[in-house]
Amino acid sequence: MIRKQVYISEPVDEQLTRIAQVKGKPVAEVVRTFIEEGIQKTNDIDYSGRSALQKLVHLKFKGGPKDLSANLDHYVYGGPKK
Repeated sequence: MIRKQVYISEPVDEQLTRIAQVKGKPVAEVVRTFIEEGIQKTNDIDYSGRSALQKLVHLKFKGGPKDLSANLDHYVYGGPKK
């Protein structure tokens, strides 16, 4: 294992201590578990946009509004047309 040193607020420290006591585990183990779970959640998110593009391809759009680029906010977010 690699040792890291971080600063945390007092309320977070109190919560970590409480959680560790309830689980009967050392605070360090609780922190490692939280970090591993957070990394896993982050890895599960597709930040590349690849899945969104694949969904768009499956829609098989043909043509579209002639003013799409000028009124993108209208078509995507419902804003007023220009």
